[in-house]
Amino acid sequence: MIASNTLPICSFQTLLLVAGGDEAAFRQMFDIYADRIYGVAYTYTKSPQLSEEIVQDVFVKIWLKRATLPAIRNMADYIFIIARNRIINELRRLRVEKDYLRQLLSEEPDGLRSPESEYVLKESRSLIANAINSLPPQQKVVYQLNQLQGLKLGDVALQLGLSRNTVRNHLSRALQSIREYLHEHSDEQTILFVIIFFSLH
Repeated sequence: MIASNTLPICSFQTLLLVAGGDEAAFRQMFDIYADRIYGVAYTYTKSPQLSEEIVQDVFVKIWLKRATLPAIRNMADYIFIIARNRIINELRRLRVEKDYLRQLLSEEPDGLRSPESEYVLKESRSLIANAINSLPPQQKVVYQLNQLQGLKLGDVALQLGLSRNTVRNHLSRALQSIREYLHEHSDEQTILFVIIFFSLH
């Protein structure tokens, strides 16, 4: 998992400012730790969207408990524990959903799947393709390079001549747009499939 001693150090003065509700100091703390947390989360979940959500959840928890920060002796250890627990919980959830998806579709060859599960799979693939095609050009390219061709965000950024943060933002918006499209155009069973699909990719 994460090694806490690999995380950078946040100054005690910054902790005091955050504890007092200073949003600029909180942003500074976010900038210090966010990329490292994202990288570890992505290593385990393989999902940019989930990794972003984990980063946000970690810092929401820190902000809600900001009054306790001055009493923390090692901020790196503190963030390490929050991030570790959040990632472990997410992996447990994904495991449950993955097992359900296997049960739903079965792991039999295509020709042996039930007509119902075959229909859900076909409809889901069609909807996902339509959702991708509805994306703005830049988001579509970033999504295809990262999610379909398997390029890392840094490689996508290099290929497109963009910053890594810009690529990450495009990908995050693309995933959000795809989810919104699917919710608007899917029935309940197909929605369940695509939610699990995106959780596992």
